[in-house]
Amino acid sequence: MFVKKLVEKASKKQHIGSISSLRAEDVSPRLAFHYGVPADASLLAYDPVLHVLAVATRNGQIKLFGRDNTQALLQSPTPLPSRFLQFADGQGVLLNVNTQNQIEVWDIDTKKLCCVHPFGKEITALSVLQKSFYIYVGDSYGSVTLLKLDLGQKCLAQMPYWIPFAESYGSADSVGDEVEVVFVSPQPMIEYDRVLIIFRDGVMTLWDVKASKAVFISGKTTLQQSHQDAKTVTSACWVCAKGSKIAIGYDSGDIYIWAIPEVLSAQNSSSMRNQNLPLQRLNLGYKLDKVPIVSLRWVATDGKAGRLYINGFNDHGHLFQVLILNEESESRIVKMVLPLTDSCQGMEFVTGLSDPNKQRQSALVLLMKSGQICLYDDSEIERYLLHSQSRSPPALPNHSSVKLPYGDSGISVAKFYTSNPAALASLDEDYFSLATKYPWLFSMKDNGQTSTSSTNIHKTQNLYITGHLNGTISFWDASCPLLLQIFSIKPQNEDSASSGNAITSLQFDMSSSIMISGDRSGMVRVISFKKDSSDNIFSFLHAKQGDNYNIRSIKLKGAVTTTSSISKSKHFAAGTEKGIVSVVNVEDATILYQKQFECRLSGGIASLQFDTYSHNGYDKDILIITMEDSSIFILEEESGKLLNTNPVQTNKSSKALLLQILELSPDATSVSDNQNAVSKESLLLLCTENAIRLFSLSHAIQGTKKIIDKKKLNSSCCFASLIHSSSSEIGLLLVYSNGKIEVRSLPDLSLLKDASLRGFVYSRNLNSTSSITCSSDGEIILVSGEETYFFSTLCQNDIYRHVDNINTVYRNDYSPREDSSYVVKSPKEKKKGLFGMIMKDTKGSKAKESDANANELCVGTTAEELASIFSSANFAPPSEKRNSSLRDDENIELDIDDIDIDDTTQKQKGPHFPGLSKEKISKGLQTLRGKLKPKTEEKVNSVNKKTEDETSISQVDQIKMKYGYATNDDSTSVPKMIGNKLQENMKKLEGINLRAADMANGAQSFSSMAKELLRTTKNEKGTS
Repeated sequence: MFVKKLVEKASKKQHIGSISSLRAEDVSPRLAFHYGVPADASLLAYDPVLHVLAVATRNGQIKLFGRDNTQALLQSPTPLPSRFLQFADGQGVLLNVNTQNQIEVWDIDTKKLCCVHPFGKEITALSVLQKSFYIYVGDSYGSVTLLKLDLGQKCLAQMPYWIPFAESYGSADSVGDEVEVVFVSPQPMIEYDRVLIIFRDGVMTLWDVKASKAVFISGKTTLQQSHQDAKTVTSACWVCAKGSKIAIGYDSGDIYIWAIPEVLSAQNSSSMRNQNLPLQRLNLGYKLDKVPIVSLRWVATDGKAGRLYINGFNDHGHLFQVLILNEESESRIVKMVLPLTDSCQGMEFVTGLSDPNKQRQSALVLLMKSGQICLYDDSEIERYLLHSQSRSPPALPNHSSVKLPYGDSGISVAKFYTSNPAALASLDEDYFSLATKYPWLFSMKDNGQTSTSSTNIHKTQNLYITGHLNGTISFWDASCPLLLQIFSIKPQNEDSASSGNAITSLQFDMSSSIMISGDRSGMVRVISFKKDSSDNIFSFLHAKQGDNYNIRSIKLKGAVTTTSSISKSKHFAAGTEKGIVSVVNVEDATILYQKQFECRLSGGIASLQFDTYSHNGYDKDILIITMEDSSIFILEEESGKLLNTNPVQTNKSSKALLLQILELSPDATSVSDNQNAVSKESLLLLCTENAIRLFSLSHAIQGTKKIIDKKKLNSSCCFASLIHSSSSEIGLLLVYSNGKIEVRSLPDLSLLKDASLRGFVYSRNLNSTSSITCSSDGEIILVSGEETYFFSTLCQNDIYRHVDNINTVYRNDYSPREDSSYVVKSPKEKKKGLFGMIMKDTKGSKAKESDANANELCVGTTAEELASIFSSANFAPPSEKRNSSLRDDENIELDIDDIDIDDTTQKQKGPHFPGLSKEKISKGLQTLRGKLKPKTEEKVNSVNKKTEDETSISQVDQIKMKYGYATNDDSTSVPKMIGNKLQENMKKLEGINLRAADMANGAQSFSSMAKELLRTTKNEKGTS
């Protein structure tokens, strides 16, 4: 059945009878699958929980790679480069920040863009607070904004909590303008309590989330403070599991290791506040050439040592080193240099993607500047570092590159043949049980081709044939978009002249099982496969090479540029770059005749086609020759006589892409209103790089050019082909060099529908690996660099198996989040009084509890506490601060609460707790009142039962009465509280007035006594 349909499609391409054109509803251009690594790759991100690797590009695409050979392509609405790319580990969410400071939230299960969050400032740093739903965003103004990820709605919401530059930088008076944030990361071991902020000029701040203040500021050396050693931070990473050390790379090539206060070291943070000397300076050769440290990564190992991966590059050079970093700074540094031929712009450590039999194997993935991905076995790097100082050091680790399964030699030409998509329904197979038989893209082993077994050949539905630059011809099972090699024919050893020459032309005749190939040396091969009695055309692949086919060769002058299909007379034609056309007999591979034609452009023959021309009641077999410059010659097939002495030529030379004969049906009169008389005659369809033309065949044979219709193309076209629907309607398919794809109707050449392949660029260089081929039903395979596009154009069922399974890089129904330690589970919290709640907020809290239950309760409490902290504003937003400052300048008003009218400082009665303040007590009261208010309302509506809450409320009332707050028995409304406060202040004012009156009376009596004394004294002097 498969052979019958392929033969029918091949016959359609050889001769088109009365045609009916495709309609717009018949066309649905779409990308069926994308395989490989995008060419414009620029960023890497990895989810260690879900084992998904993301590769972002400069044109808004994101490629995902998962386990079991799965991969999927995401495309942003706007083709903008990515600036930051990061997973919310284990949540199935990917965050992408583009150059317009838009944060995209992607659901990698549905592969849909959930939301786009516009950020008002330039984003300079991004960090996801793992085990939670919060994201720190640093900006160019030196501030850090907090966003929350809503997993239900898959969107981002800005929290009231934020870290302003004026509060975190420290001595902000010494800087005129804000300094941008280049690094923000929660401190290991206490991610919920502290976050480290590093600014561009080297200042780093350890921020206490609960206290909302900086507890440690350092980072600038004495030379930097005096502006004698100006350097900027370019990268940073933690180099200690406890969060006590951080490595910072600078644009000068320096790498400093700085000390950071550890957990429970708040007392020592004050002593470290003025420490502006790093623990260690690493001199590794970057500073000599002033190579900026672009990225740093640290990997913890067993013991007190870890590995630091250092990547530096600029326009003048690059250097990638790995060293063992011991906790003792005086230890000898053991390092190695990876011999990279290109600069590295990203690195990640992945597991489970390289080998199906080694799920725990860790691979170092390097994204090169050229877009290529290199893989290193991280265990080999570790082994080399540990034994490099021994007497017999090991060899440097080898790397492997991520390549397409076509082998080391690129594709120069290809053909594609498909079958009925309905036949795929009968092949019900589980993809994940077959995933290991396909070559893994990220394999670190030898990328040798894996051939399908002979028992699976009968399941092949789509055949993809490729000719390679090294002269090899390969047959691929394209039933699944993960191509599987079936068979290959390599150049024969005795044919040294053509060995290693690129294949330039391929033709496969399904009915006769004959393949004709041509290469760059001028060698033409006729490969005849032996037929089998079965209906399966792939049965010949069961035998060994040489047993199922024979090859006959012909040597021509010049590189072969094109070959024709086999005519009814068992002839085929081959054209060369020198303009020579050779007509060959298929049976004995002998040349019947040769003709040479002049071409206005270099390139020779572009197209050869046998056909039958009907004129005056008789048929004539002809050979139509199209030159590279679009000149058309017509020969008589048997004799080789030139029928048109004057060739049909375009006014300007243009590269020819396609020549096809069309025969219009009697009712196909839509070409033009004045051409009804020629609606029945044959037309020549000529497609060039810049235009589509329809010529009259009868006039062309007579040597005159008569254009029936012409359409100019807006872009440079690189490929053209006719496509057929299942009901024999035909259309014209055009592929442009910029990735645009069009489907046009025939013969009116109107545009039906179009689409675009983002990132695809076609190149015509001699050693180019770009190739395009199209089946008769509009299925296209485009290869460019290290990526392959499978594109469909017609409204028909998908012809590829397992596409949905291959696209599933992560399944939400089997989420590792349920078992993962990344999930913060909040156990039911035990009721505690207000005193315990307030004491937990104080800085002088006691030592942490040691038992497991207490630790679990602490984790749950911390998550709830963090949500409460981030939900309230710690500082006024920038807009409100500006508005309030303007109002204060215009009109200064005093509130009665701003006046301190206590006349004496009374010693506080009862126990004194340092760190307690009225503001903290008020915040604790408001939080507790919100929790207890619903329970109080429930008690009013229920029977009067004493519960644990009543005891708690009584304790609250006692403390509130002690500090001057109204109890829950009184009105808790704001006016009532204000009234109580006013009455208290009035009493204090009355007391002040009374004391002032007493003082005035005393002063008055003192004045009268002084006057009386003065008068008495004068009288005594007068009498004396």
